Amino acid sequence: MIKIIDSEFKLLNEFERFCSIDSFGTRIYSHFLCYGHGFDFVDFWVQISESGCITSAISCLDNDFVLCFSSDSDFIELSAFINFQSKNSITYDIEYDDKLKIIYDTKLTGDILTYFGNNKDILPYEIISPEPKVYHELLLTCESEDFIVPDYFNFLSDVTRRISRNLCVLSGIIKDNSLVSCAMTVSQTKNCVILGAVATHPDHRKHGYAGSVVKTLAEKFRHLNKVYIYTTVERNTRFYESLGFTISGKWVKCVFGG
Repeated sequence: MIKIIDSEFKLLNEFERFCSIDSFGTRIYSHFLCYGHGFDFVDFWVQISESGCITSAISCLDNDFVLCFSSDSDFIELSAFINFQSKNSITYDIEYDDKLKIIYDTKLTGDILTYFGNNKDILPYEIISPEPKVYHELLLTCESEDFIVPDYFNFLSDVTRRISRNLCVLSGIIKDNSLVSCAMTVSQTKNCVILGAVATHPDHRKHGYAGSVVKTLAEKFRHLNKVYIYTTVERNTRFYESLGFTISGKWVKCVFGG
């Protein structure tokens, strides 16, 4: 049975525990901590077995779905549910790709990496917390087919809401009074974080800025159960491996409507 999470939902503790199993659950629960229920642009569901246990979790933020599965998930029910929904995209673990039967237009994949650390030294740049507007401006200088930047209003509203709830950390390096490199926590719970939105201005690359920002941020959260980062291209995977990340899985994103 798939049940929406609303004001009468009684399994919040189990929902939190279930979402701690992987990076997809981290994304879902981070959305829940930020927005909860009651907004018309975000919804959360769980799949519950006959014994009353949560077997899957689902979030939908602005018609972008994230799915967290388990070995006990009912994929026939989940496939029917997802196919019925209005959606822009769905993201989930590639391990379950052959079990979820959906119709899509485009499928993207990439690596999931987990931080374990290494002995590689990073250059001792000063890491600061930049303002969201400056951060977004830097992201735009790096936009490409593999690096899509949200519009400023959506970025600002999401980031400021998460910062106000201690669910987001922005980090960066300033040189000559300009932000030249940045990274942030794109999903954050008390147990896990996902790093992302990593960028270095094209005129300031090959100086070790990105490595310093990412590794410093990863070390800041190393005491948690997991620190994740997603990649879309192999060269980025190799870069993060050099910083102490290890490939731990792959993600799939199915895109609908072109």
